[in-house]
Amino acid sequence: MRFLGTGSEYFRIWIVNLLLTIVTLGIYSAWAKVRRLKYMYRNTQIAGSSFDYHGSPIAILKGRLIALVLLLAYNFSFQFSLTAGAITLVLLAAVFPWLIRQSLRFRARYSSYRGIRFQFVGGLAEIYLIAAPLIVFIAPFALLGFYAENEGGPPVWLFAFLGLAMLTFFIVLPYLHYRFKRYQHGNAFLGSAAAHFTATAGNFYAVYAILLAVTLGIAAVFGAIGLAAGAGILGANGSASIFGAGLLMLIIGVYAVYFLLFAAFVVLIQNRIWNHTTVGEVSFRSNARVLPMARIYFVNILLLIVTLGLFTPFAVIRSLKYRLESVTAATAGDMDQFLSGAAADDVAATGEGAADLFDFDLGL
Repeated sequence: MRFLGTGSEYFRIWIVNLLLTIVTLGIYSAWAKVRRLKYMYRNTQIAGSSFDYHGSPIAILKGRLIALVLLLAYNFSFQFSLTAGAITLVLLAAVFPWLIRQSLRFRARYSSYRGIRFQFVGGLAEIYLIAAPLIVFIAPFALLGFYAENEGGPPVWLFAFLGLAMLTFFIVLPYLHYRFKRYQHGNAFLGSAAAHFTATAGNFYAVYAILLAVTLGIAAVFGAIGLAAGAGILGANGSASIFGAGLLMLIIGVYAVYFLLFAAFVVLIQNRIWNHTTVGEVSFRSNARVLPMARIYFVNILLLIVTLGLFTPFAVIRSLKYRLESVTAATAGDMDQFLSGAAADDVAATGEGAADLFDFDLGL
């Protein structure tokens, strides 16, 4: 892949989008998103050809209004009563999978490569099965709110249920991540060419396990250093100044480790996903590396602080460019022949429910 966008070009789009969004009290944000995605898509190339985005700002605005209504319902229901808030929370959890599916369909339908539209055909039942553990995780909190309004308080078994739900959620989180990516990638089409996702749950558990082990190890080291500094083990003379210096180094070390771990998660997950994704005859290979990604994030944060946020568009382009250009696409045959076959049975967006009442994008 190649990404031809530059920070200076994107800055002009970003600053205009920001100003118009502020002036219009957020209404222009839907049009801003379309401008942003068009720029990103049209500057992303595979085999010398670019992607394109055809989304409607009105549909995006519709999705954001729906999200706003749901957010207001959540906030005001808890102000009315804890029971009403708990019921609203359960209802939101129940409708959220449907909203995710609609957003995925919208994004695919209005994206194209060489004039060939993408499609997303994931079923509703599958996304609800994926989200079921999330709903189970939320249920104890809803019950806690219900019992909080009654005399006597929540029963002991509810706290046990809450602890068990939290433990189970963290155990199955890598599996849920895997299932969602399989749902997202495995149900996509480029024209008539189907995408396939061959990763396993073990691939995702391995990433989470590695990062958890490294995090615990580093936390133990920093904890020991902090205890040593706090107990004055580093020496009695100048202990206050030594403690201050040690605390400063500890804080710097924690932030450095955070950037390293975040970059490691992004890189390892990206490599797992794209190395197991194919679209028809086209396979992908991602060779992103942790240290370059961490360096990009670290420099981005420093420059964002120095420029009071004005470096944002440059930071976006720097990280996106590295991640995209770490991915290569290859096909056993001829790319033009493959695309001709994919376009033969292409279903245009206007043919698949362009008048769909629920055609919106939540930006998920």
